[in-house]
Amino acid sequence: MRKHTYTDPWDELEARANKYSAQALIAMVGVVIIVWLLTLGGFFIIDKTMMTRVALFSTAGFLSLLAVLIIVDNSARWLKYVVLSVICILCGAIVSSLSFHAVLIYVIPLIIAAQYTRKHVIWVTYAVNVVSVAVSSLIAFYYGFCDLNIFFVSMSDFEHFMAVAENGFAGLELNSDPTFIILVYATIPRALILALLSYILSRITEKGRAEAAQMARTKIISETDFVTGVYNKNKYTEMIRDYYPRVDSVGAVYLDVNNLKEINDSKGHDYGDKLITMLASAMLAEADDLRKVYRLGGDEFLALIETPIKGEEENYVQEVMKKLADEEEKEGLNVSVAWGTARGNGRDIETIVREADAAMYTCKRNMKK
Repeated sequence: MRKHTYTDPWDELEARANKYSAQALIAMVGVVIIVWLLTLGGFFIIDKTMMTRVALFSTAGFLSLLAVLIIVDNSARWLKYVVLSVICILCGAIVSSLSFHAVLIYVIPLIIAAQYTRKHVIWVTYAVNVVSVAVSSLIAFYYGFCDLNIFFVSMSDFEHFMAVAENGFAGLELNSDPTFIILVYATIPRALILALLSYILSRITEKGRAEAAQMARTKIISETDFVTGVYNKNKYTEMIRDYYPRVDSVGAVYLDVNNLKEINDSKGHDYGDKLITMLASAMLAEADDLRKVYRLGGDEFLALIETPIKGEEENYVQEVMKKLADEEEKEGLNVSVAWGTARGNGRDIETIVREADAAMYTCKRNMKK
């Protein structure tokens, strides 16, 4: 699986669901191989050639799809439809050979679909599944293990068949149109059962999506500064404790609005908040997966850059200042900012931040002179 840091919570959920689908594929391959080995060993009374064909086809299909999941970015919104459609087709292929022995495998794609955060995915899977049921039922009847009650015009129980078997099945009427019977009496009941399961799973998915959305909102609120939209002090404390110590190289850029107290006293807090918001917006414009921005105090901001290249901290400051100048011209305001940088190994993250803070105060003193 391709590793990726997702800024959008829904992209992360999508990628996680596709990862679970890959794990389900691996489990299905394992089950098919186990059944195939037991068949070769004589445990199951199934045609060995047929079972070998099922094992080879399903394993090749599952591994091919697994390869796609490894190569493609797992957050791609179209990927789930490919994954689920292929799973439906492969499950149908298995039932085509094993017939009623494997009919419950139709449920597996729906269960996998329930892991995704949108309930319409279940109904798309259901539609593909119904087509798979119809096609595989026909193939199973003619080339797999067919059901006697479909071949014969009968609704008899096992004892009745045992009795007539002694007479060579004499007296049983053959069905003149088994294709129609398969499509109507084999496909429709299974489709209805799948519809019921789809409805139940869609309700579960809807509930799970609502809970996931609530959790995402709660997480964003708990990690984000309400005024500026950057990460807050709580998120910063968590990251320097749990994350940055594992990063080999970290660059720190500390920025601070000059004379904010005097500005608030003379022009009001709304004016001061506008300056803070302008600086935060300029910093966020240069943020990405490897550049995260935190508000540590009233007018103090910190950008932490993972594995920075040579001079990246200074380049970051220059780009922020350019965007800030554009905002100043547009808003007719003037923002004076002091800054400092430092770099080191992530295990010394607190020392790096202190060095950047000290450099910022040196810059502030020089600007006052």
